[in-house]
Amino acid sequence: MKKPPNFSELLDSHCVHPWAYVLINAVGKVTCCTQNRTRLGNIHEDSLEDMWNSEAAQSVRKLIGENNYMAAGCAPECPFLRGAKSEDAVQPPAKERINLDFTIPVDSSALAKNIETVISEYKNKQLQVSGLPIYVDSQPILRCNSDCFMCNQEHLSNLEHSDDVLNKIEPLKATAKVFRWQGGEIFSSKRFFNYLEKFDSSINPDLIKYVITNGSLLTKERIKALTNVENPVYFLVSIDGVTKQTFEKIRVGLNYERVMECLFTLAEIQAKSETNRILVCWNYVVMSCTLDEMYDAIDLASNLKVDLNFAALQGEFPEENIFLYPLFDPATLISKFTEMQAYSDTKNIAVSGLDGLIYRIKQRNDYQIPN
Repeated sequence: MKKPPNFSELLDSHCVHPWAYVLINAVGKVTCCTQNRTRLGNIHEDSLEDMWNSEAAQSVRKLIGENNYMAAGCAPECPFLRGAKSEDAVQPPAKERINLDFTIPVDSSALAKNIETVISEYKNKQLQVSGLPIYVDSQPILRCNSDCFMCNQEHLSNLEHSDDVLNKIEPLKATAKVFRWQGGEIFSSKRFFNYLEKFDSSINPDLIKYVITNGSLLTKERIKALTNVENPVYFLVSIDGVTKQTFEKIRVGLNYERVMECLFTLAEIQAKSETNRILVCWNYVVMSCTLDEMYDAIDLASNLKVDLNFAALQGEFPEENIFLYPLFDPATLISKFTEMQAYSDTKNIAVSGLDGLIYRIKQRNDYQIPN
């Protein structure tokens, strides 16, 4: 029997986000992507249903369908916008296009029907849609216990999503594939931890509950509470660098040993799981100061049997952003990442993001296409 395709395999050349993705940030602003600035509305004032087919949402779909990303409000870091140097530009790899890939369900569930509708409307570039977001991304907490140089958020803010906001978002879980929560550091709020612990996804057993965390506030007890359930949480743990010196240079205020203990605990629980379900992925931001530790990260992740994702640093950081500034020769970086891909293929884990790093290097102004 033929295996069902992954969601990424069904995508056309234009971005899928305006048809499949919704983001509700900490102040309630609703957009269709972390890299899009066009406001669809505010969840404190508008219903998600109205915002999803608002004039703004339909305008974004129209412009994206025409590959007019800048006019649609996409930020300079958008992989589509950065790659649009010519009409025949290579499309961003899957990891750059969607935040988590998945196999298309073939049952008669509400989720499967919604995915089918979304894909059809996306391919037809429909402006007014009946499909609902497949990816539901929210930022319930703005506060963070770290002061990373690459983050410009208000770390000391007490802003949190109210119960009313959480209740407005929750009905989407019946037809979504991914519910993702990010901060700030979401576990800086005990209230949110309690919410996540009680979050009921029984209406949609295939829903992926996905959190982005720096891992510093996840005790063994908290981890067990979120994983020892029928539908455990999937953790993306952000650890930049392998050595204590590099990590604490970037993640100012965090304890290296405590964060590594979190990663090791999740790896141990995942290894003992009888369902073989992936519970954790290590997210590693690549920049000048973490470049030399990437091979060590692959080896450590392989030893732990934990998947690893390499993400490009974003933002105007002339001393660190190798994807914007000529800190290293583009050809040298591409060769390094290509060799790293081959090395990763010898390991027993999934190492993602390297093709995205190569793609981004090729968008640098000083990159020369080989003859």
